[in-house]
Amino acid sequence: MKTLKHITITLLLLFITNVFSQEKPLQTIQKKYNTLLQEQNKGIAILVKKDNSIEKASLGNFNLTAQSVFSIGSATKTFTAILILQEMEKGNLKLTDSIGTYLSPIKNVDGALTIETLLSHESGLDEVIEKNILDIFFAKDDSVYNQNLLTQIEEHDPEMIGEFNYCNTNYMLLGKILEKITDQHYFDLLEQRIFKPLQLNNTYSYLHKNIKNLATPTHNDKDVTAYIDHRFYGNIANAAGSIASTLLDMEQFYTSLFETEKLLKKGSLQLMLSSGNEFYGLGIFKSEYNGTPFYGHGGNNIGYAFSNGYNPAAKELFVMFTNSIAIPLNSIESDVVGYLNNEIIENFKDVDIDNFKDYAGNYLMKEANLILKIAIENNKIFLISEAQGSKNELNQKDENTLIEKTSGVSLTKVKGNANSLTFSQSGFTTIIKRINN
Repeated sequence: MKTLKHITITLLLLFITNVFSQEKPLQTIQKKYNTLLQEQNKGIAILVKKDNSIEKASLGNFNLTAQSVFSIGSATKTFTAILILQEMEKGNLKLTDSIGTYLSPIKNVDGALTIETLLSHESGLDEVIEKNILDIFFAKDDSVYNQNLLTQIEEHDPEMIGEFNYCNTNYMLLGKILEKITDQHYFDLLEQRIFKPLQLNNTYSYLHKNIKNLATPTHNDKDVTAYIDHRFYGNIANAAGSIASTLLDMEQFYTSLFETEKLLKKGSLQLMLSSGNEFYGLGIFKSEYNGTPFYGHGGNNIGYAFSNGYNPAAKELFVMFTNSIAIPLNSIESDVVGYLNNEIIENFKDVDIDNFKDYAGNYLMKEANLILKIAIENNKIFLISEAQGSKNELNQKDENTLIEKTSGVSLTKVKGNANSLTFSQSGFTTIIKRINN
């Protein structure tokens, strides 16, 4: 009996040790990408809410965490849309109202455009922020930061009205409409109606240098903290991209939006998600992963990038940010979403050359009139674009798919067609066809 008892206890201890030694999927993702991000001098912080629990991870350099403050960029547009829908709930406006009802005439802005066309980016208006964003950010010129960009709107194409065309000008105008209706500053509305009710204690109306726990912004591998000027975010980005926050606060924001009525009534939230077009609702993007709907709004500003997605059916969420203008390694986001969909996170594999050798050759991507070459050299396989001056090694994701780790490009065999591959990157998918061997 002592022997049996000893064996039973030993097996139990082994089982317990095994259970507690197993890595969580987010730790697997961290281990998969950490070294590569360090080599590239990049950093990412990730927060995932799954099964009513929160996991956090810090990858690469810069020690970015869920408590780090960063610019959420265009994710500000969801906040702006919420404020507009709150005014709709109060009866102070209708989405079908023309913007000329609230704003005095602005050159090259059709006053007959409706509020809804601005919310869904279907106005056809001219973009004013993105044109000279680098010049404005790095100007260190008081006159530049204080200029009124709405006076620089150029003529728009009337045929674009009703077509989705992402444009910051729409949300700059929505911010002005909010101020006209409420007789309050846009930033005061954020504080009173969103930040304070949700206790977003580390969220700010605009980014500035003196914020505690501010993540170091970088651009082209250089620290650009010295160029941060509150007027860039307050006067230029404004209702289209001014807010600064943390991953913990953004989790609280999205959870409150989708799971409570603290911000919007259920009917208004449904309107936000169902209106617009297949890509964009009212201040929020629509996407899908293996048939699962996700909603969210990323953001990019000089020095920061933010990405997120919420699955209402499972009440699951991911939020991530980096301290550069774009999220590095697009496959990280794919793995995080895969984790939310209970997929096994696999490490990068060495390529089975024999399995892919017949796909070497030149391929045409018609949409960009771009020639891509798949080449095998020294028992490695590369994706080459001479026009872009790039040559990147491919790894194997599975028996049918190759992946380029840095850009997130994946190339998948097309069943029954040895002269074509499915090219995917950042949600864009097309078929590239071989033009010679």
